[in-house]
Amino acid sequence: MIKISKQVDYGIQFLQELAKKEANSPLSIADFSKKSSISFLFLQKIAKKLKDANMVTATKGANGGYILKRPLSTINMKELIETIDGSFGVVDCQKKGKACPKEKKCGVKPLFEGVNEQVLSVLSSTYLM
Repeated sequence: MIKISKQVDYGIQFLQELAKKEANSPLSIADFSKKSSISFLFLQKIAKKLKDANMVTATKGANGGYILKRPLSTINMKELIETIDGSFGVVDCQKKGKACPKEKKCGVKPLFEGVNEQVLSVLSSTYLM
């Protein structure tokens, strides 16, 4: 079954909340954690990945927090999933850099390649807004 991870789900929620804020008005992870009932530490890990991918920027201090760096209309699901979870593949052998010891004998690899391409196409054309 193809499933979106909790980290990606929470990342989307966080980005959507940031999009509601006025320009240059930071959102505190602590505030969002309380409002959404998502673990503060879990959100910190997600926010760091989003910052490293230049989707958000962080400001320090008493009124600090995170600010959306790019409009949600420019962030697609494939980019977000790969930012948070790493390379996408419907099965491990379809992930970039993954090799399968059964590759030469595998009769289902072509099937998974086709499914993977279709899913990646949908994810690449699905934007967060």
